[in-house]
Formats: sequence, C-alpha cells, structure tokens
Amino acid sequence: MPMDDKEKEPADLSARLDESELLKPGTSLKPGESSNAQSNQTGEQSEVEQSEQKDSDIQQDVVEFNKFAAAQEEAGQEIEQPKSGALHIVWEITKTILIAAAVVIFINTFVFQAYYVSGTSMVPTYQDKDYLLVNKFPTSLRNIMKIFGSKGDLNIARGEVLIFRPPENPEIFYVKRAIGLPGDRVVLKDGVFTIYNKDYPNGLKLDEKYIDPAFKTEGEVDEVVTPGNVFMVGDNRAPGGSYDSRAWGQLNQDKIIGDAFFRLIPLNSIGFISDPKYGN
Repeated sequence: MPMDDKEKEPADLSARLDESELLKPGTSLKPGESSNAQSNQTGEQSEVEQSEQKDSDIQQDVVEFNKFAAAQEEAGQEIEQPKSGALHIVWEITKTILIAAAVVIFINTFVFQAYYVSGTSMVPTYQDKDYLLVNKFPTSLRNIMKIFGSKGDLNIARGEVLIFRPPENPEIFYVKRAIGLPGDRVVLKDGVFTIYNKDYPNGLKLDEKYIDPAFKTEGEVDEVVTPGNVFMVGDNRAPGGSYDSRAWGQLNQDKIIGDAFFRLIPLNSIGFISDPKYGN
C-alpha cells in the first residue's frame, strides 16, 4: 500500500542527521552549542585551573618561608637572650671582681704603686704622710731582662727621688735622692757634694736648692760609685736628719723599687715631681 509524502518525512529527516551532532553519554551541550565550543571551554578551564594552582603554590611557598624566617628569628632571640638566675649573677659579679683584682695586682707589681712618706728624712721637700706615686716599670723591665742574662744599669737621672729597700733592713722602704751614679767620684767636703766624671773632670759642685740652708751637710766622703750601684742621700741635712749612703755606703740597684714622679697628697702640693738640674 503506497505511503504518502508526510509519512516518509520523519525517516528522511533522521537519515540527514550527522553523527557528530548526536548527543553522546555524559555530554552537556546546551542548545546551539557544538563540540568545538565544548573543547574550547575545556581548554579555558584547564588554563584557569593551572593559574589557580600556581597561585596556590606561591602562597604556600610564602607561608613556608614566613614560618622559616620566624623560626630563625626566634632561635636568634634565644641565643642573644642573657642568662638569668642567682648563680649567673653571682658568677658575673665574681668574674668582674677577679678581673679588676688581677689588673690592680699587675699594675701595683710591675707598673705603678703609691707610697706614704714616713718620717722626716726628706724634709723640707717631702713631709711625713705625703703620698707619692712611684714608677716601677723601669725596674720591672730590668728584672725581666736579668732573667735573660742582661746586667745593665737603670737609667737613673741625677737628683731623682727613689724608693728602695735599704741594705741593712730589706723589710722596710726608704725614700732618698740619688746624687752619685755609676762611674761618678763622689766627694763631700765642707758640707758640699762635688761630682767628678768624664763630663765633669774638674768637678761639678751640686747646688742643692732643695735643702734647708740653715744646716750644713755633715760627713766626709770620697769614693767612686761602682757599676750597678748608686749613692743616695736624704734632703734633711740637719744632724741625724737622714740615714743614708754616708752611713751605710752605696745602694745596689737591685734594691730599687722605682722613682717618685707624682705627689698625690697633700692636695695643695699635688702634681708631677721634677728632677733638679745641677749642670749648666
């Protein structure tokens, strides 16, 4: 039985459909969209996802770096943080005292030391209870050099005031003035000291302006100061005023402590000590 054209139209339309236009399982095309549009959308989504992943990775790196920096800062603070506690405080105080004591002992032993004048053997230049600062460094250096075999004399200036241990009693200290140096011929006659040496073959009479002119220096002396020795005299020339080389002879330089270079007390006389000048 023959069919009319209307009954054949659906079969003809179905035959004209392209396979690519058929919906496949899982496809979510909207009306009017093609498979190419789906592919482009999928690519754009992939690029967006990759960009978001990179941003996430960067943020994670920043977080990790901040954690690392914070940990390093905290560790540094822990190292720099001072220790606390009673034992630590006691140790710090003790350490400071020991260091200060060591410095003071070293200075007093080898460099400087203060001495009180006891007695009147240096009147009128120095009075009882005057406080003198003594330079010990040259003597300390000489003693060290002696360990290595050196036997040189100290560089003592004529008229210098020295602190020393007297030969008759090494337990005490004397303060006197050096007027005779190694190689000098020291002559005391008529109350005046005269020095003979290669610089003064005709003699140098000492003009001792530091003594009291009311007194005449007692005694007679005529001797040559031997190497390593010095001739010491006190400024007090009154009878019995000073017990010095006129009575007990020359002083060995090994007994010398140092030279007085600064007066601390009395305050009205504070200042550096200058040596007298005897020659022209």
